[in-house]
Amino acid sequence: METIGKLLVYAITFFCLALFSTIIGMLIGWIVGWLFGETILAFLACFGISGFKMWQIGACLGFIGSFFGRNISVKLRN
Repeated sequence: METIGKLLVYAITFFCLALFSTIIGMLIGWIVGWLFGETILAFLACFGISGFKMWQIGACLGFIGSFFGRNISVKLRN
């Protein structure tokens, strides 16, 4: 029973982190859209990607980015 509880906590945490990352990505995309929106959307249109708003692109990238973890390692000299 304890193992099921831990798995449930991990699943809920993973879901919440993915949701939080999506919301942060949406907000960052919206803010970046104020400054560079036309430039980025024109660049994407060159590749046939059109019909999106910057907040949608930011939310998508935030969601996808939530599945990639950071792995930082430091090598110490002896």
